[in-house]
Amino acid sequence: MPFENILVIGLGNPILGDDGVGWVVAREVEDRIRAEGGDIEVDYLSLGGLSLMERLIGYKKAILIDALTTGKHPQGEVVSFTLEDLIDLTSGHTSAAHDTSLKTALVTGRQLGASLPEDGDIHIVAIESRQVYEIQEGLTPSIANAVPSAVQQVLGVIRSIQASNWNSVGSDKYHA
Repeated sequence: MPFENILVIGLGNPILGDDGVGWVVAREVEDRIRAEGGDIEVDYLSLGGLSLMERLIGYKKAILIDALTTGKHPQGEVVSFTLEDLIDLTSGHTSAAHDTSLKTALVTGRQLGASLPEDGDIHIVAIESRQVYEIQEGLTPSIANAVPSAVQQVLGVIRSIQASNWNSVGSDKYHA
């Protein structure tokens, strides 16, 4: 299976309970793909903003997996969207580079000439979580129960990207 130019990143902090769900899902995805004989680049990060932007350099597509705390969904619900769909509430309201949103960091990186995926090519699979600030290893039951669904959504995004790459053979979107 070709996974060129796709990066999967599990985000979060595994010692902050449910905040580590991104790492758990990313590890499951990596294990499933490798068990099927595939090879995909998976990384695990605890940082966002500029650091995350730097990690995306050179990739055409990315899948970010993270905990999400909106209060709009039941705990454990898996939601999927692109960065393009995400409203950047922090744009223009930060006072330090450490607080920069991913959208702002990507704009900066592109202005500096970095090869970065477009916002519509950065897919986010997130699990609504509430316990993301308590020091605790392991996931709460409702978040652990959401992991298989999140894994399936990530694999579905990967299949969709592969299908679009396959359909784009000969165009500038596909690089074998």
